[in-house]
Amino acid sequence: MVMIGILSFALITLVAGTLATFVAGRYARYVALGVSLLFLFEVVYMLQAFSWPLFGANGAPQYAFYETAPWVSLSWLKINYAVGVDGVSLPFVLLTAILQIATVVYTFEEKKNPAAWFGLLLLTCLGSFGVFVSLDILQFFLFWEAVLIPMFFMIGYWGGVRRRYAALKFFIYTHVASVVMLVSLFALAFYSHAPSFDFVDLYAPARSLATVTQVFIFLGLFFGFGVKFPIVPFHTWLPDAHVEAPTGGSVLLAGLLLKLGGYGLIRWGLELQPQGLEHLSPLLYAIAFASIIWGAFLSLSQRDLKRLVAYSSINHMGIVLLAIAVYSNLGILAAVLLMFAHGIVSALLFMVAGSVHHTFGSRDIVTVNGITPKTPVLSTMTMVGALASLGLPALISFPAEFTAFLATWDRIGYWVLVPLIMLVVTAGFYLWMMQRMLFGPMRGVPEDAHDLPPYEAIAMGLLVALIVLYGILPSLLTNIIIQSPTAYGLP
Repeated sequence: MVMIGILSFALITLVAGTLATFVAGRYARYVALGVSLLFLFEVVYMLQAFSWPLFGANGAPQYAFYETAPWVSLSWLKINYAVGVDGVSLPFVLLTAILQIATVVYTFEEKKNPAAWFGLLLLTCLGSFGVFVSLDILQFFLFWEAVLIPMFFMIGYWGGVRRRYAALKFFIYTHVASVVMLVSLFALAFYSHAPSFDFVDLYAPARSLATVTQVFIFLGLFFGFGVKFPIVPFHTWLPDAHVEAPTGGSVLLAGLLLKLGGYGLIRWGLELQPQGLEHLSPLLYAIAFASIIWGAFLSLSQRDLKRLVAYSSINHMGIVLLAIAVYSNLGILAAVLLMFAHGIVSALLFMVAGSVHHTFGSRDIVTVNGITPKTPVLSTMTMVGALASLGLPALISFPAEFTAFLATWDRIGYWVLVPLIMLVVTAGFYLWMMQRMLFGPMRGVPEDAHDLPPYEAIAMGLLVALIVLYGILPSLLTNIIIQSPTAYGLP
């Protein structure tokens, strides 16, 4: 009798749940909620049972809940079904489960073709989960591409006035990058002469490739993953996609899809091509600093709340890239922790932007002012999200950013002043937003304005609770993250 592991069982849960949701008609929201709860329970079980098995006899890292089975075997071409998690991937699995249930609850009263909406929502999370647990090149790529399709339709059908333009731009940018990423991964496999496309088989031969080969392969991987990050100057798809996407789409786009790039760069770039990263680190530093500065100043000039949050994501992901570029144990810890933190905080802020638009008919910070007396719960959620994003102590972003700056100081010294100074700009645009929108004279607020509906308040409240929990007890995450190959052998 074949025993199905927990990762395969979770994949089956999401596949079956997604199909059931598509055909459930007016009951789709209930099916999606049930599937999301079951998936969350499965992830909680993974967290409880997780124990990283360190390295094997051949020096390759081992993975918890590891499963492998032959899939395609044609002469020299051997592709496996291979899944597993370690301390780098498990936090993203948890993030997927959290954002899936939060988005389902937030959009629970979706009226426009709910079966398609909730089906695409679950399909997006299924693809993201598959990316985080896949340990075979082709399997990884198939899940990576699967994420693009539902997001394209979510933006193109449920989005704003320029939704078709934004959806097409998103698809073209990310698909072109995906092709470059796939070619680079195939080059990695072929030059390594590994017996299969499995990460475990690739690990030792890939790391022993000549330096010049590693540099060129890492450069291709960096472009492929970097567009999804997104890195400057390939970031222009992001603001358009966020502004035109429906609120649920923006939550998944910022909370999950941007993390695919960072995770892929760590897993397939840093771990397999470390010499390539070291030789290209000056380029990564330059792009990271450009993203940090560009994202901060563009956010400072925005009037649209949603666009402000979108550009701030470029700023924060620039700090993530900087943490990866310093190539140290502390840097990778900071990168994973910061991506998890950004996923939670950005999801909350995009929900806030959506609720502000639903309630007041506008997201314009200049024309919608002084909303606190009418909407105290929405104002509280706005303040928590903004303060968390600017790095207030005791909230989730503070330990992540502090660790990132500490790793940067340890490696490149006073260059850490660049992101530190940009923190002042970040604080500036968030404080300006709160002062105008929350506490200024009441303007642009209808007499019949109401506070958050129950479903929206529950979804946001879940994220606020996690922002506080992980801000006070970051060890709940750091103790998991260090159980990975990146905690060994780095400076």
